[in-house]
Amino acid sequence: MGKRTVLLLGAGASVADVATRPQKSRPPLDALFFRISAAADPESWRAYKVAEYMRQTYGIDIFAPEHDSLEGIMSRLYPDIFNHALAKDAQPAFRALLQLFNRRLANTTNGIHATQKRLLYRMIVRLLDEGGDPGDIAIITFNQDIQVEKILEHLGQAKRWGSIASRLFAFPDMYSMDAGVWRGVTGGGNDLFTRSTAEGDVLRVLKLHGSLNWYSIHGSSEPSPSAMFNPHRQLSVTRRRTILTDMVLRGKRKRYTLPVIVPPVNHKSAVLPDALNSVWGLAERLIANADDVVIFGYSCPALDFESANLITRAHRARAESTTLSVIDPNGSVATRYIDLLAPKRLSYYATASDFLA
Repeated sequence: MGKRTVLLLGAGASVADVATRPQKSRPPLDALFFRISAAADPESWRAYKVAEYMRQTYGIDIFAPEHDSLEGIMSRLYPDIFNHALAKDAQPAFRALLQLFNRRLANTTNGIHATQKRLLYRMIVRLLDEGGDPGDIAIITFNQDIQVEKILEHLGQAKRWGSIASRLFAFPDMYSMDAGVWRGVTGGGNDLFTRSTAEGDVLRVLKLHGSLNWYSIHGSSEPSPSAMFNPHRQLSVTRRRTILTDMVLRGKRKRYTLPVIVPPVNHKSAVLPDALNSVWGLAERLIANADDVVIFGYSCPALDFESANLITRAHRARAESTTLSVIDPNGSVATRYIDLLAPKRLSYYATASDFLA
């Protein structure tokens, strides 16, 4: 067995490749989410639906810088959807916020094409050039976009990798889901990922907060919270490279799809589908057994208790021998991991280019 490496990705990893684009064209971050969303799509009613609810219920202007936080507003709104006195107004506002986030994420990432210049592409190539095997590399991501999949597919198409190419991009086996949780793998259109199987260990992609190309099926375009977050809901995966967040399935009756994502709320374990339980367990084992853990663009927010606990438990297992690297333009992120993990060795890089150099 070679050196085992885990790449732990957050929103900053998706933004890093397009940091020079205007804010409204970049994948959404937590701060200034509503102001940027409204500017990017001024005709959308969704941000204003959330704004109306928060103003009437709490006297909060979500467009004011001190309140303009996706995670902050999501966390305040989420409990209200289960409050009998507030649910009638809170549930439509919460659905609007989920739709707004899904649309922003899809609209800003659909046009980011995979190339050899992408930072994640270059990081994986370096691992392979150093003698790494796909089976010894794992990507654990808190992002719901499909940038990782596009990059790995592009990587696997390069002739230089020969016999290991199929293990670099094994779709959908790389998700490491239990077979029983999938309803099926669907197509739709011409711009599709290629389904592939591989013999031997594949490069795993563990998406702990769900994915835009995973979806559940509902009888209504406005499902109830119990339907949206039913832990036993079956998942389907679409092969589309260009994500549609509001696909409609037509048959004897119209059925509606909802991307399976874990919203940024407190107590995420309450909204995790059963399908992800084994993925979280595998992620913890992979971090615990890693020789190198590279954290790229994930700040581990204070309210994300489940993720912080997972990383802490896993790191303790091999704290003496694991090398930890943090890539983030904000130096306080490195401090966050020093406080959280008390690592024996930590290297900090402001950019992925610095890390690659």
